[in-house]
Amino acid sequence: MQTLALASIYLIWGSTFLAVRYVLEAFPPLAMSGARFAVAGLLLLLYVRKPATLKQWRSALIMGTLLLSTGTGLVAWAEQTVSSGQAALVNATTPMWIALWSFYRRGYPGHATVAGILLASLGLFSLMQDPGSLTIGTLAILFASLSWTAATLLSPQLDKPESSIQFSGMTMLAAGGVLTALSLFIQETLTGPITFSAIAAWLYLVVAGSLIGMTAYTWLLRHSSPSLVATHTYVNPVVAVALSALVGEALPSTAGPAILLILAGVILLTVKTSLNARVFRSYIPLVGYSEG
Repeated sequence: MQTLALASIYLIWGSTFLAVRYVLEAFPPLAMSGARFAVAGLLLLLYVRKPATLKQWRSALIMGTLLLSTGTGLVAWAEQTVSSGQAALVNATTPMWIALWSFYRRGYPGHATVAGILLASLGLFSLMQDPGSLTIGTLAILFASLSWTAATLLSPQLDKPESSIQFSGMTMLAAGGVLTALSLFIQETLTGPITFSAIAAWLYLVVAGSLIGMTAYTWLLRHSSPSLVATHTYVNPVVAVALSALVGEALPSTAGPAILLILAGVILLTVKTSLNARVFRSYIPLVGYSEG
């Protein structure tokens, strides 16, 4: 079961970056993300059918804004100018920001974790060295990664319902409301003719990306080590870059070395030691994922 769940978040969330690119051919980024999260969140809440307090809804609004509206919606906005593979690679900085905060608060986490983060950081640094890679879209994704980190660090302090699936639904519904409001405020319009591929990609984001992926992620958080679960943030970019290359998207010339360094970081980050797990144990939220 653990292998199947890991494969789900590795492959599905790695593919969502490309799915977003297809949706953007017809629909604007904030509106399509808002509708996606609103539908997925509503379906989860209809499945759980449990009441929540106002304080828990406030927590969902905070997490929905930081984790999904900014952390994911901004990535979709950036993919208007950044390839899906590059977006996934830049988005992989999240565990590094979390680890740096952990180093500051908890001390040295172990050689394997440090080496893994350094290698992954070198991979991202090599990606940035390609001429033209440091654009407004890249900076937007970096900001989204920082917002995701802030949500991750804040999550343990928030009042949440006992059911993590319920809170996932609440968070997605709240994010859907925020993104839809922003879309209306900036008066987004269709970016092109509505096509079958755009609709199919959006449905894939709702069903596979949000519902199946979230279920697998929630199960892993309860049955696997936090350090193992966190590795999806590094594996997803590799899957995303491979798919990006298959459909002929332009990739930075340094994408090859970046992938190798990131993969080496993954191997070290999956070493099962108690010191390694300390980095992520307190900071992986009960809701959230790093995807497109």
